[in-house]
Amino acid sequence: MLRLRLPPPIYWGAWALACLYNFSLNFASAYWKTVLVFSVSHFAVWALVGILAMPLMRRYPVRRHWRAWLFHLVVGALFTQFVITLGHLVFFEITGTGARLSFLSVMQVAFETCFHLGMLTYFCFLGVVQMHDAQKLSRQRELQVAEHKAALVHAQLQSLKIQLQPHFLFNTLHAIASLMHYDVDTADRMLNRLSELLRISLQEVGSPVVTLRQEIGFIEAYLDIEKIRFEERLRISWHIPDALLGFEIPPFILQPLVENAIKYGVAPRGDGGSIAIRAHADGHDMLLEVEDDAPATLEAQKGFGIGLRNTRERLDALYGGGKHFDLIRENTRTIARLRIPQAALGERAYA
Repeated sequence: MLRLRLPPPIYWGAWALACLYNFSLNFASAYWKTVLVFSVSHFAVWALVGILAMPLMRRYPVRRHWRAWLFHLVVGALFTQFVITLGHLVFFEITGTGARLSFLSVMQVAFETCFHLGMLTYFCFLGVVQMHDAQKLSRQRELQVAEHKAALVHAQLQSLKIQLQPHFLFNTLHAIASLMHYDVDTADRMLNRLSELLRISLQEVGSPVVTLRQEIGFIEAYLDIEKIRFEERLRISWHIPDALLGFEIPPFILQPLVENAIKYGVAPRGDGGSIAIRAHADGHDMLLEVEDDAPATLEAQKGFGIGLRNTRERLDALYGGGKHFDLIRENTRTIARLRIPQAALGERAYA
């Protein structure tokens, strides 16, 4: 079954416009009715029979190869002669003229009067078909490239998450193992908190986004574990406006920042330290900040471990190039700041 790949309204509309244009060239003639019948009969044949030529036009695209041009010169000439002869026969049948002409005579008349315009019509038709196919192919390739990029981003993010989750789990289990040597009850409580944390984590597996409220719930469960380790040495303050709790962010995006703040801002200090977790709107974006109050002597030790590095790479993969993660060092504090662009998240979140 022949398939008309050009949209039917465009295909038939183009031939109708060609017919009207041909008729308009001789509209002022005293024989305008005859001209109208002649134009309609010929372009109707072109439109109907042209469907048969489209597969050949697609099979042998005209680019820079001389053989394709030679093919279309030969085939185009034969096809044009066939169409204009058939158009003349239809015209003679409608008008009742040419009854005494033989088939060869009709072919000769058609060749002498319409062949040059017929060849022009054929190559215009060829150009439209191949231009349409080239544009369609270009769109398909662009779509394939976009799909491949999306798949690559998804694979990269999955790889980063696979790296991050065992990293956090290893650190927590190591702490539990250490506690088992001198405080079994505390180790047991930490293990129970870890079970609860893993339950929350499994609920979010496969989710491209979570609300800020859900992320805070996860961080609170994580901090319950850390408070068992550090007790009064770990002081936490929250500054989260209620209006932002429904804002969507990538899952598990805050945990590496909090872990880094504890590792460098709390753990090395005998008196512990304070960590502030903030969120505020900045236009259409949201800024998330994790701040610790470690002194300047400890600030220089901070760097990009696997957690922070993965966080930066996740944000770059999700939102493209841009400054979405900053680590700001000051005299008495360090601020890890995330910028989450809300508009882009729904389109590019594959975490």
